[in-house]
Amino acid sequence: MRGNRLAYLILAAAAIAVLLPGIHSRDLWNPDEPRYAEVAREMLEPPLELKHFLVPRLNGETYTHKPPLHFWNIALFGVLRGGVDEVAARLPSLFAGVGAVLVVFALAARLFDRATAWLAAPIFLTSALVMWNGRVGQIDMTLTLLELLAILSWARARFGPAGGAVRSGGRAYIPFFACTGLATLAKGPVGLVVPLLAVILFLAFERDRAGIAELRLGRGLLLWAVIVLAWFGPAVWLAGRSYFDALVLDQTLSRYAGGTYHPKPWHYYFQTLPGTFAPWTLLAPVAIYAAFRHSREEPRSRQAQAVRFLLIWVAGIFVFFSLSGGKRTVYLLALSAPLAMLTAHGVLLIRDRWPSYRAAFLTSAAALLLLFAVLVAAVPAAAGDLPEGTISARTITELQAVAALPLIAGAAGLWFAARRRPDLLIPCLATGLGLAMSVTAVRLLPLGDAFKSARALSRDLVQWAEPDEPYAIYPVPDAAFLFYTQRFAVDLHGGTQVHDQGDEEALRRFVARTDKNVWLLIERDNLDALDPPTALVEVSRDHDPLQGHVLLTTPEAAARVAPSSKAQP
Repeated sequence: MRGNRLAYLILAAAAIAVLLPGIHSRDLWNPDEPRYAEVAREMLEPPLELKHFLVPRLNGETYTHKPPLHFWNIALFGVLRGGVDEVAARLPSLFAGVGAVLVVFALAARLFDRATAWLAAPIFLTSALVMWNGRVGQIDMTLTLLELLAILSWARARFGPAGGAVRSGGRAYIPFFACTGLATLAKGPVGLVVPLLAVILFLAFERDRAGIAELRLGRGLLLWAVIVLAWFGPAVWLAGRSYFDALVLDQTLSRYAGGTYHPKPWHYYFQTLPGTFAPWTLLAPVAIYAAFRHSREEPRSRQAQAVRFLLIWVAGIFVFFSLSGGKRTVYLLALSAPLAMLTAHGVLLIRDRWPSYRAAFLTSAAALLLLFAVLVAAVPAAAGDLPEGTISARTITELQAVAALPLIAGAAGLWFAARRRPDLLIPCLATGLGLAMSVTAVRLLPLGDAFKSARALSRDLVQWAEPDEPYAIYPVPDAAFLFYTQRFAVDLHGGTQVHDQGDEEALRRFVARTDKNVWLLIERDNLDALDPPTALVEVSRDHDPLQGHVLLTTPEAAARVAPSSKAQP
């Protein structure tokens, strides 16, 4: 027991060291971070009312894109910090990331052994998608943690302790479906589909009727429904049938079947999967092949069953998401854990059968180091393609130094691998990757605020506009401005949930108001497309040359702005 506690403490400390640095160093960036933070902030707007926690709002209107669990988490940390800020928006993802690392360790130990778990956890932690989503204010890390907890609860019942035999599932359906219920409250039915599909497909492949029966699908789905309906029932009662239609029909069925949001071709994930599991993608093929081949030699062993389960998990979820018309790279976060465990198990098998895999493994490891060497060399050339003055010579040097960290650590790991210890490449490279991510978060990511932050323009608006003077955001009510101004905007496109171009007629009616001075935040390309142009005067603009915003107001209000504060056209 003491050994388990020490292992979890070490892993938690390592995960915090990778994910915590820089959590407050940059502003909230579109599209998701400021939107989710603003939804949580509006929950806490006085007067506090229960209905606003059950039916989230954005810009004062019902927000129908996501269930509320993630917003509740942000609001909780906002209360603890005296208000929702960048840290409160990101702490749920950080804690979920740390928890997911611990669950991967526990799951790998259950499926294989502790040696595999000690490799799987750092691979998972330092894969690209996990390192990013564990430090940003998005829902997906919380969703992943709950899905992994569901699968762990099933695996603890399905597989005995390490070294033991496979055994039956018992009452595993209770924590399994409880976790899927909470996952559904985080991001919808996908929280049920991912773990249930992985388990059902495996049991069907194994022709394990007893295992399927022990899931108690009827009782389990009833438990899942009770958890979901404890929120969804009162929410629909308060918000009406339109809320049901938006969440169930538009955000679930239309999003999956019709590709209403983020439409991509069927092969999209074949292109993006290598990047999401980078840099371990270069080691994974030979390691997974070794795991698969070993499972074929002893197909009835417990480890062979574990390999089949992880392979079915990866294949089934990959196909499920590929069949959807709407695709986002972040959805592949559901595959990071099984890929990490397969890679870890395969590397240990390669170590034990070194002569057979020596050439393939060393070639893969060398290719990985070559990738980082190319990154180090390519930084100056990539910086040269940016507009002059965008990035300083010092920053270019820092970028090269950051890319060199995993290169140096990987070279040390390759030295160990060449001496029959390929497993030591994992902690070496993971250390370099973790250091690189921490330095990047503290020193380099804040530079993106110059292009991605809405804080500066929001500050100008709040400073210059009188509290009773209305402002609008065109073509859509950008949540970053809502968050940093802490003021509701006039809607110019028929509701905050519509994902289309703004209504130009509504814009011109707003601009033509004579009762008060008006303020307008408008994207550059939309401003250039207005014909005829408005009579408003530009007073400020952000630094994004492509999709940035311009702040306009009436000539009377512009006269209040100090000439030194006005932006040059």
